[in-house]
Amino acid sequence: MTTGPTDWVSGERVFAPPSGTVDTDWLVPAVLEAAPDAAPDAARAALARAWADHRAGVRGGSTATVDVVARDVVAAAARQFRA
Repeated sequence: MTTGPTDWVSGERVFAPPSGTVDTDWLVPAVLEAAPDAAPDAARAALARAWADHRAGVRGGSTATVDVVARDVVAAAARQFRA
């Protein structure tokens, strides 16, 4: 097991969100790892957009790196947490 942000074990929050939910604040480090030029607030906003799109069943149209990465991170989290 590694301890990177995409393994959901790093940072202040020790425990993962409950199954069936996604905490976008938890996912910010994963976005920042894949898009290091993004600001934390931009990553958080991109995750919120990606989560809203995921819940609505639509694919976001932005091709900005932070948005593309956020969509990938949300998709992985949704699979892992069955959200």
